[in-house]
Amino acid sequence: MLKDVIQKNRGSTEEHQKELQELRVAARTVVESVDSADESDGSLADQLQKVPQKFAEYLAEVYRNCVAQALGLVKSYWSWAKIGVLGDGLCSTCDHDQFAKYVEEAEPVADQIVKLIEH
Repeated sequence: MLKDVIQKNRGSTEEHQKELQELRVAARTVVESVDSADESDGSLADQLQKVPQKFAEYLAEVYRNCVAQALGLVKSYWSWAKIGVLGDGLCSTCDHDQFAKYVEEAEPVADQIVKLIEH
């Protein structure tokens, strides 16, 4: 009976070790997806806790690049356009419903621009 308990515990420990190794590999993959090797310091757990912030920073950079590409396209067609005012947000004479219509109208064009950026 004691022998059975020991063997059962040994098997359980081996399963836990295997699962722990799989979790380490998965965590390392997540960390490496947002962090360069030269920036990784601290334990794997510390690095994993930094992932949400690094991912948010990555998304902000992607947003910035996409908006810059779109504004660059606007300037390429209308070089006189004063795009600086766009940084102030929605024009005061445009209500939310009208803006929603503009956005809907722009979505197919946005899809085309994304295809241009991807290639």
